[in-house]
Amino acid sequence: MVVEHARKSCAHPRTKVHGVRAEDFRHMKSFTKEEIEGTRAYFSNSGFPEVPVKLGSRTFAYFVLPQSLEPKLAPFVFRCTGKPEDGYVLGIADTVKEEHRPYAIAHEFIEFTEIGINRPNRCSAALLEELSLVPDSIKKDYIGARTTFFENLIRYCEQKPEQYTPCDLQEFSASLLALRKAIKG
Repeated sequence: MVVEHARKSCAHPRTKVHGVRAEDFRHMKSFTKEEIEGTRAYFSNSGFPEVPVKLGSRTFAYFVLPQSLEPKLAPFVFRCTGKPEDGYVLGIADTVKEEHRPYAIAHEFIEFTEIGINRPNRCSAALLEELSLVPDSIKKDYIGARTTFFENLIRYCEQKPEQYTPCDLQEFSASLLALRKAIKG
């Protein structure tokens, strides 16, 4: 199983697992300042609304994007991050409930601007922080929606090995497991 290979290889970056070199287990793409600025300009020029958010001590913004930009992953979140000083662009599909959007985007903000793209367990750590921000009044519905999101994300990413690595799938699977545990209470 791909995730099992990743678990071994990510934990021991100098090992070779089933003929796969450790350097083949790269992490998600880090974007250049030019790519980040170009993405921001494209979203702004396309008229996609940018929404400012303040959650606790965190302040960030995200774009509301048409689901048609990525019809094979419904719903989707988008992130374009690199070095912290280069800024970021975050987005979320317009099909996500409006009341859920800030929390799902908080996950991306925490994972990629606070924790860091190459840190192990970054996704599940961001998820725990994300869930702590969600009001109790919507938490049950939110956890259900995020569970569906991660199930869909894993299926989508398994079909795109050139873009998502076994380490990425391991990260997503750990978050899905945490959500399933949260559902059980």
